Amino acid sequence: MALPKLNDAPKYELIIPSTKKKMRFRPFLVKEQKILLIAMESEDKSMIANSIADTISSCAQEDLDINSLTMFDIEYLFTQIRGKSVGESANILAKCSECEAENKLNVPLDKIKIEINDKNKSIEINSEYTLNMKYPKFTDTIKIASSDKSNIDQMYELIYACLDTLATQEELIDFKDEPKEEIETFLDGLTQEQFDGISEFVSNMPSLKHDVKFKCNECKESNTLTLNGIQDFF
Repeated sequence: MALPKLNDAPKYELIIPSTKKKMRFRPFLVKEQKILLIAMESEDKSMIANSIADTISSCAQEDLDINSLTMFDIEYLFTQIRGKSVGESANILAKCSECEAENKLNVPLDKIKIEINDKNKSIEINSEYTLNMKYPKFTDTIKIASSDKSNIDQMYELIYACLDTLATQEELIDFKDEPKEEIETFLDGLTQEQFDGISEFVSNMPSLKHDVKFKCNECKESNTLTLNGIQDFF
């Protein structure tokens, strides 16, 4: 007799941060958790990120173009799916800023939010040109972070991935249609003040972020810990 298929998984719903679209999902199962554990043991950032993305795709209850999502989408979706799979909270260790004693903290995953400020996506270069930015796709971010290029080169690659269009009074220039050499020339021709607007957008892109306040168990000092990025939560 064939073994039965157990656990008709419950379905949950969330909102994808970058698109505001609803997504129905199920908790991940043992088969997906095994893949995640193998990836975590490898300590390979690219392998871990791709395993997380594959898990999200498997758990989504409708067609999901994983390659169209941003990194903060991936981080948020995985955190919420994990919360429904292995526990609604995560236990982490945090050092006291005063005595450096380690404190065990419990972080409720369903309280984590992604803040998006789209007002910063348009940068006025001058009276003639407005630069429109975009959030890079998950796949672009992983490719850049996994490369063996210098930190400076990786920063510029990330900037290229964030350039969307250049608006003038007469036309809209799409950066994806322009050769990389011309984009480099365009950036090199900016003043430092103009370039600072681009750098600020890249530096302040949405991320999985959550402030945790706690009182040290040892010295009773009040602390605030900012968790930033999926690696800080697990």
